[in-house]
Amino acid sequence: MFTPIDRLPLGVLGVEAHGRITRKDRSGVLSPRIDSARKLGSKVKLLYVTGADFVGYDEGGVFDDAVFGTRHFTDFERIAFVSDEGPHARAVEELDGLMPATIRRFGRRDVDAAKAWLAE
Repeated sequence: MFTPIDRLPLGVLGVEAHGRITRKDRSGVLSPRIDSARKLGSKVKLLYVTGADFVGYDEGGVFDDAVFGTRHFTDFERIAFVSDEGPHARAVEELDGLMPATIRRFGRRDVDAAKAWLAE
């Protein structure tokens, strides 16, 4: 499930991932927030925080993420991915350079640094 993160710098969109992320979470929470932000005319700066209870994505998630990523491929300016070390963190680090957005990973203790980086 995604929980929206409020009180972020102007132009920054934030979500925290909990448990297992489903197609419904992407289409019902994340995608509409991205679409709303894009209607304001600028690219999205995304703060994506993995909660301590985050376990990954539902079955078919790789395909869903590919479709989601294709739909929003050019919508992002910067993405700050906040997580502990692990397979999801390494996967995000591998995406850097493959997307037109700048992607940077931060540890969970560095959420304020991630927010500051997105606000630049």
